[in-house]
Amino acid sequence: MKHIIIAGTNKAATTSLFRYLSDHPDVCGSYIKQTNYFLDKEIQKKHELSSVFDYDKSHDNYQNFFKCDPNKKFKLEASPDYMYYANTAKKINLFLNTNNGKVVIILRNPVTRFKSWFRFGKQQGLLNEEIDFDNYYKLSKAYNKESNLSLLAFKTGFYSNYLNVFKEHLKEHTMHVFFYEDLVNNPKLFLNQFCEKLGIDKEFYQGYEFQHFNKTVKVKSRLLSKLYVGLRQFYLNYFYKGKVGVFIGSIMKKTLSPIYKKVNTSSEKTDVQEKVLEELTEDYKGEKLKIQKMFNLKNIPW
Repeated sequence: MKHIIIAGTNKAATTSLFRYLSDHPDVCGSYIKQTNYFLDKEIQKKHELSSVFDYDKSHDNYQNFFKCDPNKKFKLEASPDYMYYANTAKKINLFLNTNNGKVVIILRNPVTRFKSWFRFGKQQGLLNEEIDFDNYYKLSKAYNKESNLSLLAFKTGFYSNYLNVFKEHLKEHTMHVFFYEDLVNNPKLFLNQFCEKLGIDKEFYQGYEFQHFNKTVKVKSRLLSKLYVGLRQFYLNYFYKGKVGVFIGSIMKKTLSPIYKKVNTSSEKTDVQEKVLEELTEDYKGEKLKIQKMFNLKNIPW
């Protein structure tokens, strides 16, 4: 079975892509979309990106994420923080040396991604609810620590800094780069092109109904949000492993998650200053050309 590892980036519709691909009859999606298996323990703890199964050099633990029919042709996972860590690239390289697979990167216009992180940071409690976009921009641009993923949004928008290292460690293996804008503008065309490059039968998507998953929302109660996220993470860490745990977890996801979202979330509306967007555009103006050269791309949709 071939492996497909979606390794980046966050806030680029990787959840939607994972769901679309997991619906394909030839694809076995990991039962936890974001396995975080190849992340170092230090990174997992720092950003609360824990993995249910620990990394081991035999990679037997990794296979526990895939509870699927042996007739499937592909195993899929999506951990969009992988691309930011050199040691993760080394681990993936070692894995691909003995396992057939490819790495996929989804990139998004760093300006719109920055906006998305502003909203998502508030949703996750990483940002003060009262902070405006201008001050968020200033804080993120000056941020020199590694603990707050939302405040790291400015730094992590310079994709070439990370992909250059990631690509070097994976030079013996195939890495495909796609773009968020293509996915959201025309998901059917995107999946057709994706399937052609990855060797997946694209006919499945001809009558497929595409939905948008993991939308950023506004949280009504921070306390209730922390309680929900904490309980969810606790269950994932300690019980979401065996058949019974996964079965109960799937029931909880189908019942409790919709109730929580209905009670404690609402549509997010964000005031974004145009002046800040212009400054961000200026900050990131060199990224497009760097990525084009790095991956020999003719066109980038931003």
